[in-house]
Amino acid sequence: DKVRLNVGGKLFVTSITTLGNAGRGSMLSAMIDDIWQPQSRVCSEELFIDRNPAYFSVLLDLLRTGKLHIPPTMPEKALYREALYYGILEHVRAAKWGSLDGNRLECTASISGWATGDATAIRASQDGGCCVARGSMVHIYDWTMEE
Repeated sequence: DKVRLNVGGKLFVTSITTLGNAGRGSMLSAMIDDIWQPQSRVCSEELFIDRNPAYFSVLLDLLRTGKLHIPPTMPEKALYREALYYGILEHVRAAKWGSLDGNRLECTASISGWATGDATAIRASQDGGCCVARGSMVHIYDWTMEE
């Protein structure tokens, strides 16, 4: 049940089980799906992915261990982009911050406006992002707190 992946010119050998950990909706799981290509072909050939092997290495390690280790020199935003490409962004988010349970959220602070009629509101979304509205300005942040 070995799979050989050539990612950006670097060879990775992993198991079908590890790629399956990516989840049914991911690109990696689709690559080994019987519907997409017969199992015998997956095991006998090298599959090429034209992406950066350094990021793939971190993501493959996450699928193997369930733990996320991001090297200090690796830009996190670029890793998130790669995880999105492979369809495993939720795995990265869960490994970094744990799963978000909206039922366990609590209000930790309230922010009031500075002037009469100055409406300020902050609302969290289920995916971990938030929306901040102040007066006529609205800022939307994703779960990485990038605007």
